Amino acid sequence: MISSLIVGFAMGWVGSMPLAGAVSIFVFQRGLAGHFRRGMVLASGAAVAEAIWCLIAVVGAEQILSRWPNLETAAKSVGGVILLALGVYFLRSRNTLPTQEDESDQESDTYGMMRREFWLGFVLVAGNISIPFTWLAMITVAVSLGLDPLAGPPWLFAIAVAVGIMGWFTVLLKLLGAFRARFRPSAHERLMKAMGFLLIVVGTLTLIRAWF
Repeated sequence: MISSLIVGFAMGWVGSMPLAGAVSIFVFQRGLAGHFRRGMVLASGAAVAEAIWCLIAVVGAEQILSRWPNLETAAKSVGGVILLALGVYFLRSRNTLPTQEDESDQESDTYGMMRREFWLGFVLVAGNISIPFTWLAMITVAVSLGLDPLAGPPWLFAIAVAVGIMGWFTVLLKLLGAFRARFRPSAHERLMKAMGFLLIVVGTLTLIRAWF
C-alpha cells in the first residue's frame, strides 16, 4: 500500500511537469499574473479530474480498449482538437501582466470566480478522453520497471496521483511568485504566444499519431 502511495504521488508530480499541457499553461498564466489562489483552485479541479481518469484506467480501460479498439484513435483525436483550440485561444488572446490596481483587487476573489476556476481545470482534463489510455500506458511502464503502483486499492493510488499533481503546481506557483517581478509585460506576452504555438504543434502531432 505504501508503494502504491509513493508511486502514485511520483507519477502525478512528474506527469504534471511538462509545460506543453493545457492545465500547466493556464496555471502558469495565473501565476505570472499574480493570481496564485486562482491557479491553485484551477489546479485542484484538474487534479480531481485526473484522479477520476486514473481510477478509470486502473479499473477497466484495458477491457474497454479490447472491446472497442477504435476508441483510442477517437480519444486521441478529441485530445488533439482540444489542444489545437486552446493553442488558437492563447495566440489570439491578449496576455498582459496586471497593473498595480489589478493586484490590489486580488483579495476580492469571489466564491463564484473560484468555482469557475475549479471547473475550468476540471473540464480541461475531463474533456480529454485520451487521458485514461495514457495512464494505462504509464502504469504498464511502471510495472515493467519493477514498481508496484497497484499494491493498494485503486482509489488510494488515484488520490496519491491527485496529491502529486497539487504538489507540483504548488511548487510551480511558488517559483512564479518569487520570479514574476523579473518578467516584463512584453516578455510575458511573447511567452504566452509561444505556449499557444506549442499547444498547436502538440495538438497537430497528436492528430497525426492518431490517424497515421
